[in-house]
Amino acid sequence: MPSGHAYGKSIRTVKTCVGTEHCRFGTQQSMSMGVALEKMLFGMWSPHKVKLAVSGCPRNCSEAGIKDVGVIGVDSGWELYVAGNGGIKTEVAEFLCKVTTREEVLEYSAAFLQLYREEAWYLERTVHYVQRVGLDYVKQHILEDADNRKALHQRLLYALQGTIDPWKERLPGTAATPLAAEFIPLPVPVETV
Repeated sequence: MPSGHAYGKSIRTVKTCVGTEHCRFGTQQSMSMGVALEKMLFGMWSPHKVKLAVSGCPRNCSEAGIKDVGVIGVDSGWELYVAGNGGIKTEVAEFLCKVTTREEVLEYSAAFLQLYREEAWYLERTVHYVQRVGLDYVKQHILEDADNRKALHQRLLYALQGTIDPWKERLPGTAATPLAAEFIPLPVPVETV
């Protein structure tokens, strides 16, 4: 499995509940949706850290309602929420839209994140970016302008193409295998008395 980013101005590992895959209350397959989002966004850098979560039903076990991008499964599809924030100053994410397909979740999420990447100030979380520009501004650029949404989505995918997992370079059997041994202890010479 690829390693997720635990620090830095980057995407964190996508948090999910177990969804319909393992829960009797689930309405959507949240685990596979989380995997799809994480694979699409792997290696993404941004003005500040970005957290995503996918819940398979409105019970919201993965706390998608306080993430930068939250996806909540409902009977007829998915609800997308943006600009949430956990921690000391918790901010509830704002409802962006409702979509019906997996592809729409990926496209709309990517478009929001690319808009944020292009326009936010350095060290500005999504919650502060949306408070500064307004949710109506975000909706205008993503929901009301399909061509712009698709262009934002494509720009993000273009920026992330060819991203490699730096930890895989250290796995035995890869082209960079010598790096796998960089932490082997050095022999200590024995002193003779």
